Amino acid sequence: MQPAFPFALLLSIVAIPTLADEPNDLVKPQVLKNLIQTVTPSVATIRVNGRDGQQIGIGTGFVIDATGLIATNFHVITEGRPFTVELSSGRVLPVLAVESSDRTSDLALLRVDIGKEKLPALELANNSLPSQGSRVLAFGNPLGMRDSVVTGIISAMQEIEGRKMIQLAMPTQPGNSGGPLINIEGKVIGIINMKSAIDDNLGFAIPISQLDALRETSNPVVYERWINLGLVNEKKWLSVFNATWNQRGGMIMARGAGSGFGGRALCLAKPATPDTFFEIAVHVRLDQESGAAGIAFYSDGENRHYAFYPSNGQLRLTCFKGPSVYSWEVLEEVRTKHYLPGDWNRLRVHVEPGKLKCFVNGHLVIESNDTQLTSGKSGLVKFRDTKPDFKNFEIGTDLRVPPMTKRAEALISEIFSQPSKLRELTPADIIDLGESNEATNLKIKQRVAKIEKQADELRRLASDVTIAPVTRELAELARRSPDNMLLRGSLLIARLDDPDIDIDAYMARVDEMGREISVKFQKNATPKSKRKSLHEYLFEENGFHGGHAEYYHPANSHLNRVIDDREGLPITLSILYMELGQRIGLSIEGVGLPGHFVARHIVNNNNQQLIDVFERGKFLTMNDAENIVANRNNRPITPDDLRAQSPIEILNRVLGNLISVASNDQDAEAINRYCEASVAIEPDSILARRMRSQIRMMTGRKAAAIQDLDWLIDHDDEGFAQSEATRLRQALIEQTEND
Repeated sequence: MQPAFPFALLLSIVAIPTLADEPNDLVKPQVLKNLIQTVTPSVATIRVNGRDGQQIGIGTGFVIDATGLIATNFHVITEGRPFTVELSSGRVLPVLAVESSDRTSDLALLRVDIGKEKLPALELANNSLPSQGSRVLAFGNPLGMRDSVVTGIISAMQEIEGRKMIQLAMPTQPGNSGGPLINIEGKVIGIINMKSAIDDNLGFAIPISQLDALRETSNPVVYERWINLGLVNEKKWLSVFNATWNQRGGMIMARGAGSGFGGRALCLAKPATPDTFFEIAVHVRLDQESGAAGIAFYSDGENRHYAFYPSNGQLRLTCFKGPSVYSWEVLEEVRTKHYLPGDWNRLRVHVEPGKLKCFVNGHLVIESNDTQLTSGKSGLVKFRDTKPDFKNFEIGTDLRVPPMTKRAEALISEIFSQPSKLRELTPADIIDLGESNEATNLKIKQRVAKIEKQADELRRLASDVTIAPVTRELAELARRSPDNMLLRGSLLIARLDDPDIDIDAYMARVDEMGREISVKFQKNATPKSKRKSLHEYLFEENGFHGGHAEYYHPANSHLNRVIDDREGLPITLSILYMELGQRIGLSIEGVGLPGHFVARHIVNNNNQQLIDVFERGKFLTMNDAENIVANRNNRPITPDDLRAQSPIEILNRVLGNLISVASNDQDAEAINRYCEASVAIEPDSILARRMRSQIRMMTGRKAAAIQDLDWLIDHDDEGFAQSEATRLRQALIEQTEND
């Protein structure tokens, strides 16, 4: 099983282009001003305090009932932490109770004391889902900046972990959580829920209809009870650095970043730990493999302790000697096949004088003679925003899991060598296997992980074999640069996602479309009259149009689908426009305005016309072009913005759009396909090679990644990527040796 794909890491290393083209249906300033003035008095700031009284979080809520009901996210108020509610006017509302709460839906309703003055409540929209492309406003306190408003659009409705979510094309930050999402009618259509790790201009909101179920199933908990709800038993555990440690039965859950450097937080067992000859064990499950959590031991109750924990798929033993990273010493870090990503893993540390032994799932992975710390408490540790679960924490002298019985071991061996044996197992066999339940289950899980990894590798191989002829043809096309390079290259890019596309048939269809336009004008027709015929054919007779409704759909970047469905992005519609113009004798070039690709018709040296094909052939003035750049990039237009784009640049921009969509969808295999194509058409690009090396590493294509890193080391004259490529190459080789 591959670890969860760390898209945020890829985006931090390589600047993946955002969608080149975005819709721009603006709302009149006065309408926005009136809307903000109406909504703001109903928006509340929610501050969460730690045990020592310091603020550890800030979020947003909003009034939905004048008698004192405020909606927010469950994660804003957290569990067991004091919080305050304050309106934009500065009025602090005493919290009476958490009226209703639901961890799964991440929603909460707060009951506040309104005194003698009712609150200004917002009107909730009906249960229908908002339409794609609608202009919306988000109110909140991003990064602690109170009473902020940001505008954007609804880009899609997404299914995330089994729930309908509103995808937003707008910048949201943690402090926006719990705030209202308002339509231009002033009604609440959603509750801001989370910020994307992929793109700063991408966020999500919970549809307001999901609040109805919470209102109907009230489960009030008075405030005094809430701030102590579900916390670990203080008689048995000591919490250090302010994360929230909750207990449900035998399971302990850590939530929220700790106040220690790097989000470090500890939960230490109060019973004394022996100074010599002891073992500590716990099962831990990470919410994401980029996180870190595990066992702490020899802790002084503050900054000094050892820790053994998984992080980014590796097992690490660290000696923490102070509050900052400069006082931390990673004693050893290993990658091992015995660790199960995404599953429960049993960590065990054996301590004896002068020796530390660290085990995962019964296998020794780290052994150290470090003796810098020799006494203290033991317990649990977490870092950053990781949300780990722990169970079966133990301190003893021998915590090894009993091995499988000989009968169970024989059965498992037979099953692994002869899978057909699975269908022949009897109830007595199951009982025999159950006698050594934990050891048997672990053995089975490890086998499943190995099979799943092999299956993933075979699926990747099949994908690579399928796209190899496509990237080879793209490379040859870029080398020869024929007249049909842009059209054929665009169709080849579409074939990356649909191998069954008949490229020659679509090229013939474009030729046919050119002939259909040509019969409409005389042989001596002027360029302007030809352009008029082209516009009539595309926009009036055949209804080609910009894909506003499903703007971020990958089909808008696939030229075959643009031809079939008659809608697309500005760049793909412009490609078709340019190709048809070429066939009827017009000189048309592509202009890559930042955020919105357009075409330019060269009538003669003194007459050039910018054309927005996305808006059905709208003529653009220079002032229009300046506004497009200013609105999307907040800067003046430059001569480079207006230059004609080469076929290579246009094809790379199409690939950039597809990479952006795939990143939002967290589709690593799609990103790999597009990176392969990008290097094929621009093999000397350091940026393209770096990007492909990263995605190859992250998807397990280690040998291919090393080839890219070798190329970067050999070709990067300015040292831009050499040092990083050398470091990554060595890490890949070491990882391969450990697998």
